[in-house]
Amino acid sequence: MGGKEPTIDDEIGWERLNPVVSYANRLECPPGYAFGPRIVHDRQFIWVAEGSGKANIQGREYEATGGDLFHYGPGIVHRFEADSARPFVLYGLHFQLHGDIPAAGAVAYRPPAEKAPDWPEADVLPNRLTIGQPPNVLSVPEHIRCLGRELETLFHAIAHNFQHVDPMHHTFNRGLMVQLLMELRAIVRRQSEIGSENGLRMRDVRGRLKANAAMPYEREWLREWTHYHENHASALFRLQYGQSPHDYFMSCKLGLAKKMLIASELAVGEISEALAFSSLHYFSRLFKQRTGYSPLAYRRNGRQI
Repeated sequence: MGGKEPTIDDEIGWERLNPVVSYANRLECPPGYAFGPRIVHDRQFIWVAEGSGKANIQGREYEATGGDLFHYGPGIVHRFEADSARPFVLYGLHFQLHGDIPAAGAVAYRPPAEKAPDWPEADVLPNRLTIGQPPNVLSVPEHIRCLGRELETLFHAIAHNFQHVDPMHHTFNRGLMVQLLMELRAIVRRQSEIGSENGLRMRDVRGRLKANAAMPYEREWLREWTHYHENHASALFRLQYGQSPHDYFMSCKLGLAKKMLIASELAVGEISEALAFSSLHYFSRLFKQRTGYSPLAYRRNGRQI
C-alpha cells in the first residue's frame, strides 16, 4: 500500500489528505462486553451510537454514552467495557489520512494487538488528530461529544461500504471520510465558540467585524465590543479562529469586493472607495495577493459561462 501515514504527533495539510478506510463495522455489544487493553496500527474512531460503558485511553478514564467520539492513533493503548444494563452499540472506523486505494481486493489491515494487564505503566504518547493550519485547522482530541444524525449516517454508510472490497466502494469511503472530517471540524469549532464566555464574545466580535466590513478598520472596536484591551481581545480571537481580527475583517471586505465586481458596473476605483480601502493601488495589490487575480480579471472571469 503506497503512501506514508504520518506519525501520531505529525500534522498533515488538507492538500495531502487522501484518506483510506482499512476497517469499519457496527458492533452491538453484549452486556459487560470488553475489548483491550490493546493497540491498533493505524488510526481509529470509536463512536458510541447507543448505550453506555467505560473507555480508558492511556490510563485516562471516561464515562462513555451515546454521542461520544474517541480517537487514538498507532500505539495508543486503550480499553472499552460495555455497561451490563445498557451495553454499547459502537461504530469502529480504522483509517489512514493518506494512502492508496488498491486496484482490487481489500485495503491492507493489521488487526489490533493485545497488551499486558500492566499497560498503564507504558509510555504516554501524544494523541491528537491534526489536519491543516490556522485558520482552517481541524484538531480532534481523544474524546469529544458529537451528537446528531449526520455522524451516524456517515459512520453507517462507511461501515456498509466496507463490506465490499472493490475500488468503487473504497472510493466512496474516501469521499465519506472527507465529509466526516469536515463535519468534525464544524463540531469542534462550534464547541470552542460556545464552551466559554470568551468563546461567545469572540463569536460576537466575528459577527460585528463581518457586519462592518465596508467601513475602515478600527482597532478600538475590540475594546468597545469586549471591554478587554485590544491586544488581549486580538489574542483571544486568534486562539479561537486561527487568524487575527484584522485578517478576518479584510477577508470579509474582499468578499464584498468580489460580489460588487460581479454584480455591479462600478469601476474598480469606485469599489475601492466604497469599501474604504486606503488607495486603489492597495486594493488591487491585496486583491491579487489573496485571490490570484487582478480585480478586472476577476470580474471578467466571473462573468463567463
